[in-house]
Amino acid sequence: MTSNLIYAQNSINRKSTPLHFDVYKTELDTLSISDVLSDLSIFNSTLLKQEKTHPSYTYWVLIDFEKHLTTISKDTLWFLKMPKFEHATLYKQTKNGLSEEKYGRFEFSEKDRSVLYGAGIPFKPENLINNRYLILKLKRTAYINNISNWKIGFASTRVEHLTRYYYSTANIKRLAPYYIFSGICIIMFFLTLAFYMYSQRQEFLYYMLYVLFLLLYLNSEVFKLHEVFFGSYGLLSYAFFQISQMAINLCYILFIMHYLNTKTTYKRLHVALKAIAYLLVFLIILDAFFFGFNYLIGHIYLLRFEQLIMTVFGLVGMIYLTWKSVNKLAYFVVIGSFFYMAGALGLLFLSDARYMIAGATLEILIFASGLAYKIQEEFKQKLRYQEEAIRNKNKALRAQINPHFIFNALSSIQHFITDNNKTGALKYLSKFSRLTRNILESSMESRIVLSDEIKMINDYLALEALRFDNSFKYEIIVAPEVEQDIIEIPMLIIQPFIENAIIHGLLNKKSKDKLLVIKFNDKQTYLECIIDDNGIGRKAAQKFKRHTNKSRGLEVTEERLKTNNQSDCNIEVIDKYDANNLAVGTRVIIKINY
Repeated sequence: MTSNLIYAQNSINRKSTPLHFDVYKTELDTLSISDVLSDLSIFNSTLLKQEKTHPSYTYWVLIDFEKHLTTISKDTLWFLKMPKFEHATLYKQTKNGLSEEKYGRFEFSEKDRSVLYGAGIPFKPENLINNRYLILKLKRTAYINNISNWKIGFASTRVEHLTRYYYSTANIKRLAPYYIFSGICIIMFFLTLAFYMYSQRQEFLYYMLYVLFLLLYLNSEVFKLHEVFFGSYGLLSYAFFQISQMAINLCYILFIMHYLNTKTTYKRLHVALKAIAYLLVFLIILDAFFFGFNYLIGHIYLLRFEQLIMTVFGLVGMIYLTWKSVNKLAYFVVIGSFFYMAGALGLLFLSDARYMIAGATLEILIFASGLAYKIQEEFKQKLRYQEEAIRNKNKALRAQINPHFIFNALSSIQHFITDNNKTGALKYLSKFSRLTRNILESSMESRIVLSDEIKMINDYLALEALRFDNSFKYEIIVAPEVEQDIIEIPMLIIQPFIENAIIHGLLNKKSKDKLLVIKFNDKQTYLECIIDDNGIGRKAAQKFKRHTNKSRGLEVTEERLKTNNQSDCNIEVIDKYDANNLAVGTRVIIKINY
């Protein structure tokens, strides 16, 4: 049953039967129906159909049913099908004489069920004037078009019912682009709104408004937005959706200015865009005045002027951006604008809004891709700046560590000299010069391989052992899984902790079993370095440190670790105690990401 109904809906001819009609125009709106009927010779279709309509003229249309009298006698109710005029009055014969009924879009509030076909005007065979005519009084105030494009016909009750309440497969295919376009617009609107709420960037605001006005303007008929917002298709509703055309262009201009940052990158284009934006604001205000005073011919010419300006500017702008483009962002604007303009020309010359829908859809998607590309490039640039800032910060921190270490080493050499220990001083100076050379050679890099770091630690420990008469022993243990020649760590990141363990932990210990153990373990995502000493512990060391300066090298190293790992949980200090709760040293665990 359902399939038969669908087949019937698809197979029936929904087109109306065309009617012959003659037209008479007058600039004076004082002509009455009696005057018209007194002299039907005023109607002329041959010459008048070559003319274009004008808002200041009133058009009388004589519809002739002479060739269809037999057909309409077969049914009691028929429907007159014609274009939607802003002002339309139908004159027909009744038992009480001539009657008039208004069906203009600005006058008649009945809502069409179909989004594709306007509701027909009902009439009966006995309503024909002189058993032959119906007469229309029309005013085309919203548009200027060719009278030759007017199509007037009649349809049966069955055809009217099908066109108003049911859609054929062809109808659905015709409407599909509009609904796809609407879905894309709604998604882009809310996505852009979210981005704007998050970033407060102007290009997202104007793109969001651009998409919104496009949706309102291009789909106002399909979704009956005139009735949704204003209750009917009146002058106010018409004014709003007509002015939205210029709002589309204004949002487009403002979007381009902020998207391309024309104030900096395209200074000449910026001046032109700014001038166009001011012009559009002026035209919008002027158009509102035209509608307020019902000067619709002014609106029509103003809209044509605006369309001409935007078309010329669009073409010149695309050529200029193609020629002067400083980055890929300009190509998104050029390609998107090209598709939109192509769609607009398709609507203008082929009178099919689907070309405009297709062009606008492609433009919206291309502009959205352009915004995504811009965000991605800015994010990459931000990362580059952050990496450069971190490198510079690490260089500054290393510059603080190296003088600290060199000062301590030179103090040790001075100690040998004052003790008249020439052999020790020369031996120490030889090791110090090699270590200094290695540090200077590596100073241009923020990170070095672990094997080089271990060599410098070995040299440093040898110097410190020599400096303190080999009063402590040390050992470096590297786990087998640690790839010393692959893993990279910040240079001299461990040295201040080793120095701290020697100076404050081991040297203050009275017994001779002073041992420092350094271990390296691979923990898959980070390198674990353990500095373990059997010194006096931190609590006892505080007594010796009371009258000494705070270790600047240790502070700087902690800051370097935070910078490197982006975390505050990279250093763990453990106080070691024996069974009698006596301090037996300190263990420092350092986690270094790689």
